[in-house]
Amino acid sequence: MNCIDAIEGTAKSTLEKFMGLSADYRMDATEYVRNVKAVIDGAVLFLKQNPEVNDSPDILQDVLYAHAKNLWMRHLEKQRTTETSADAPPDLEYESYCYDHVYARGEYPR
Repeated sequence: MNCIDAIEGTAKSTLEKFMGLSADYRMDATEYVRNVKAVIDGAVLFLKQNPEVNDSPDILQDVLYAHAKNLWMRHLEKQRTTETSADAPPDLEYESYCYDHVYARGEYPR
């Protein structure tokens, strides 16, 4: 295993653990995405400060972003299929848009 694989694997494991905590504590999208962004930004910053490890921090950012978003969307899909309440299930296309918006702007779309 090379250094970039170790960094990516550690970040993905951290994101997966955080997804579990988010589900357990019923975090909303804004709180979850802000924290995810902090993890991703930290990993990317490390690569930028240590270019001898890897010279493509943008690729790591894209991979981690996609991974974290996929975790969130799978969580919503699971929630959608297991909900028995009268609440309407989440609109996954809209939730995907909201995730991207919160990641880019730090707040829920209005």
